[in-house]
Amino acid sequence: MAMSRLMGLKGRFRRDAGLYDQYKVQVRDYLDKGYAREVPESANKCEGEPVWYLPHHPVINPKKPGKVRVVFDCAAEFEGKSLNSQLLQGPDFTNNLVGVLTRFRQEKIGLVGDIEAMFHQVRVSPKDSNMLRFLWWQDGDILKPIKHYQMVVHLFGATSSPSCTSFALRRTAEDNASDFDEDIVNTVYQNFYVDDCLKSVGTVTEAKRIIPQLCEMLGGVASD
Repeated sequence: MAMSRLMGLKGRFRRDAGLYDQYKVQVRDYLDKGYAREVPESANKCEGEPVWYLPHHPVINPKKPGKVRVVFDCAAEFEGKSLNSQLLQGPDFTNNLVGVLTRFRQEKIGLVGDIEAMFHQVRVSPKDSNMLRFLWWQDGDILKPIKHYQMVVHLFGATSSPSCTSFALRRTAEDNASDFDEDIVNTVYQNFYVDDCLKSVGTVTEAKRIIPQLCEMLGGVASD
């Protein structure tokens, strides 16, 4: 299934060189940032261990026509099963949006930020990364041999990702609570909606105190 989808992608690349160029840059970016890694040939066959190969495809945001995103199809089925059908959704740690927006309106100065590629900032357990394998060409060149790769972070579109990454965000605040002001910890608990932070404060001085502390606390993930 993953191989046939890759061959379909190859045909699409041959018809659209611009799409191909952008797509391989994105895959290379995953590898360079450590979100993905090549599977050694000696590990291609995992005897007795579960392995899943995910098909992938490009998604283009109509509002950002020049930007291509690589999306892994976690709902793709093989012999009646998909990755998502085998994953637990987990508890919902997402704050109520109305509550977040209401708190955002409490004070006169608004602070807005987000965690860049939040799902990709949280690693999966090493024993689970074989379930996140995918096929790609060596050096991104469709004329070269196909190699085996695996994602080592949580994926957009995976059933378990929202719960796991939201838990990781809250756990970061919990683990660092003794090193930061109490309201910094509460900001993570109360003012985030998934990866977006919406907080309001009464003074510029307070804003200047909060922003550096929040960025430092979340230094293990990328934030803007």
